[in-house]
Amino acid sequence: MDILGKLRVIFWGLVVGLWGLFMYQYISDDLAPVPKIQITKNPFYGSPMAGRVTETTQTYAPYVQSTTPVQPARPAQPNSHLISPLAGGLDIKEIGADAEMMPEHSAQEKTTVAQSVSNKEEAPPQAPPGFAMKETRHFIIYEEAAEVSKDLLKNMESLHGNIMLDLIAFSPWTRDRKVFVYFTNSQDTYKRLTGRPAWSGGVASLSERKIYLFKSEEAFGILAHELTHIYFDSFFPSERQSPLWLSEGMATYVQSERGHSTPRWLTQNLSLLGKGEGFKLADMVRIENMQGADEDSVRLWYAQSYSIVRFLTRMRAGEAFYLFCKGLRDGTPVSQALFQAYGMPYNKLSSLEYAWRYDLKTGKISGATQ
Repeated sequence: MDILGKLRVIFWGLVVGLWGLFMYQYISDDLAPVPKIQITKNPFYGSPMAGRVTETTQTYAPYVQSTTPVQPARPAQPNSHLISPLAGGLDIKEIGADAEMMPEHSAQEKTTVAQSVSNKEEAPPQAPPGFAMKETRHFIIYEEAAEVSKDLLKNMESLHGNIMLDLIAFSPWTRDRKVFVYFTNSQDTYKRLTGRPAWSGGVASLSERKIYLFKSEEAFGILAHELTHIYFDSFFPSERQSPLWLSEGMATYVQSERGHSTPRWLTQNLSLLGKGEGFKLADMVRIENMQGADEDSVRLWYAQSYSIVRFLTRMRAGEAFYLFCKGLRDGTPVSQALFQAYGMPYNKLSSLEYAWRYDLKTGKISGATQ
């Protein structure tokens, strides 16, 4: 090789090396907690409130192919000196205390979540009486204690790092904006703080980036699910919200895969899908709210949404899933967005459905088993 050729090799080697160094520095802060701290179990297992949650009487919302999703009714808030964090008519979503609950967010909430991440960060609210406050890289954490526990701080940042393995491209704003999370030691304090009814296990306000929970075995799964809605739904503009199946499928995927909190109903319904049950994919993606459906259908729909999202994220290496979501965000019809991201044979929903059904039984396409 002549001198000029050697110089070319050295030059391009330096270019590639500098690019690799830049990319490492760009994402290392967000992913650094992951190899150091791994969540191996729910940090609230064995907590004083574990097993003491109230059975919910929540009615599940139905599947209606409507362009105007029904807004959830807000329970009345009792007068209390502790309810100030939820005052002001925020868009909030009630989360049942039962581990079997599947919270659906309204169109209004999803419209405002994208707007909230573009606003200037404000000073964190003062801690409620009896609560300690601690700021981390990605959260403002309020815990009912003399100080926020170190284990909680570690697990929160670890959870964020695990979620970013899937969602870093969808929520770059997390470098500059934080999420507010309130943990109470008991359901009684939670009810006084939020004004929520007895069956409530948590409250999430996507537009305010706030989540309220009491410590129970369900709390960490709820947290993972709701954080995903805040992170993922903000990728979509207010005029074109994330499709319900994609939003709830991703939230359930992260809850199970990254939050290590797989609901019993999910495992049971994945078994049904493996036997050929479920919705036609073309029908599933058209569902825009869940007004009036029976409980079994809702759980099966959530399981199928989770399973499809899991298949899409694992089917191809690289940025295919991101490109698919970007296409939907930009208004591309779902079949066209699918083809542009994944190529042949995925040029229509029926092709995706056939491949997904085959993979449910064999795991040969995604390399994973359900």
